[in-house]
Amino acid sequence: MLGRLLFTGDAKAYEAIYQRYWRSLFSMACRKTNSQVAAEEMVQELFMKLWENRQKTLIENPEAYLKTALKYSVIGFIKAKLVSARAELGEASEQAAEQLADTGVDLAELSAALENALNMLPHKTRLVFQMSRFEHRSISEIATQLGLTDRAVEYHITQSLRLLRFQLKDYLAYTVVATVLAS
Repeated sequence: MLGRLLFTGDAKAYEAIYQRYWRSLFSMACRKTNSQVAAEEMVQELFMKLWENRQKTLIENPEAYLKTALKYSVIGFIKAKLVSARAELGEASEQAAEQLADTGVDLAELSAALENALNMLPHKTRLVFQMSRFEHRSISEIATQLGLTDRAVEYHITQSLRLLRFQLKDYLAYTVVATVLAS
């Protein structure tokens, strides 16, 4: 009913739609974006477009229409954040590579240090770590293949990360850089 009234240009119908749905749309946008400012801008833009295009589309179900429009706004917001993050990561990678070169530590040295640290791990812990991190297998896949419980696999991963972190503490900043550069 409100959608039909809005289509005719009824400002009271628009106000009723705004009052009825603004808060829930804002809450949903906040949860999806983790930003009150972005959520508020998104919802305001949504309602502004709703009013501007009120006579172009007859909206039978304003709630469904608004939630769908918000979903696409959130997707656009997240895509923009990803593009921005990738650009920043690329910039940071270049800077990190320069710093890595300046320190005289090369990737071969890091690789050798990692290999030595891995060789210090107990056999099963090393195997679980390699399957998890190098072969990108899930915890349940590893558990099934090795005859372990998921919990045991999680334990081995935690132990390996703890031991590797300790063994590679001198290289920690460089391993982060190498990880970024390798991805």
